[in-house]
Amino acid sequence: MYPTHQWELLDPSTAGWSADLLDKARIYSATSGSSAVMIVHHGRVVAEWGDTHRRLDVASVRKSLLSALFGIAIEEGRVKLSDTLAQLGINDKQPSLTSSEMQATLADLLTSRSGIYHAIDLEPPAVAAQRPPRGSHAPGEFWYYNNWDFNAAGSIYEKVAGTNIFTAFKQRIADRIGMQDFSLEACYYGETKVSIHRHYGLRLSARDLARFGLLYLRDGRWNDQQIVPANWVQDSVKPRAKPHNEIFAGRGYGYMWWSGFASDWAPTVTLPEGTFYALGFGSQYLFVIPAHDLVIVHTVDMERERWPWVSDPQIGRLMWLILSAARVGGIGPDTSVAAAVLPSGEVLNASLSGKTLRYAEAAPDGPYFMRLASDGTASLQKGSARKQAYSGKWWVDGAKFCRGWDKFHPRFDCWPAAVSGSTVSLYGDYDTMFLQGSLETE
Repeated sequence: MYPTHQWELLDPSTAGWSADLLDKARIYSATSGSSAVMIVHHGRVVAEWGDTHRRLDVASVRKSLLSALFGIAIEEGRVKLSDTLAQLGINDKQPSLTSSEMQATLADLLTSRSGIYHAIDLEPPAVAAQRPPRGSHAPGEFWYYNNWDFNAAGSIYEKVAGTNIFTAFKQRIADRIGMQDFSLEACYYGETKVSIHRHYGLRLSARDLARFGLLYLRDGRWNDQQIVPANWVQDSVKPRAKPHNEIFAGRGYGYMWWSGFASDWAPTVTLPEGTFYALGFGSQYLFVIPAHDLVIVHTVDMERERWPWVSDPQIGRLMWLILSAARVGGIGPDTSVAAAVLPSGEVLNASLSGKTLRYAEAAPDGPYFMRLASDGTASLQKGSARKQAYSGKWWVDGAKFCRGWDKFHPRFDCWPAAVSGSTVSLYGDYDTMFLQGSLETE
């Protein structure tokens, strides 16, 4: 089933979905600050809410869209994954690329492993400070989420295709799958003050993103047309690099597509095997779940003066509610505070005092060890070598665990806490688990 000009609706109850859990998902996402959510099952819309027709900046979802165009260009023989920047005639402003950097391939750029750490335009200072030094890694050696790679890939595409990205996307994909809201006027380029390779931004509606997700769910086929080569769809969504970054712990990266959805802090959902997704800053998500013939889109309007930060734990919770509504099994237990048993303050204090809370096992610098001394002092150590990170204090306030680090004085945080055996769970905003770890006695 494919949509024509309009999406066809699928009655949730007829399809075996839980209307109650769908309603809970709707309320949860609205409370969290989502702008639009769209759920497509068997090619029909089983549920949608928010401004699904409104074009929003999809941020780094743009990279997965460009990946599709590269699949077409590679199939047509315009470029090869093994082509180097030297062969493609790609360089940059001073300080220009070294001979070693020029050996990076298109495949290195699409997997964010070029080893080229040239400055880019409009990069926040905090992000720029995390960029590795030039020459610290050879091409193909190290994964770093590098917008230079993605912007340079855009330059390469335009060079080999002989047209701009937006026109190509409209002609080769958007028009052919019947995107209802796509507009060239809504697309934009960034500055070229420090790099010749510019940001390419797209604004898409949730319902158009869902069409793109359905295209990939169907291995690049739309009705009787092969829009994106099937082998490229299958190859591009496979994990080819393991991110070395605490923000992306437990995830995999393909040719500008993500796989795996894990948190180094707390479990929220276990997505079905084979799930892949496009991801953009500000919680722009396009999930494709082949095992259950599902596409799920989540967007947030970041062009408002003040927009909500929908965290990954919140996305995980939303996905748990949606997949539970679809009666998908194996997604993990309900990790909401509503499903937990919160102890009294006296019991909580007795359970934690003199213990060490171990958590963040998947973090690059993990595991973490939070020592909770019986005198109320606390310290945080990281890694197997247990390197000291912070010191401060801890206390119990009602059924909440609180801690504050001297470094951030007078800032402190408190969370509702549940203790089950040696497992401790802390809950943040919006009924969402924030952290889960195990207690150790030293």
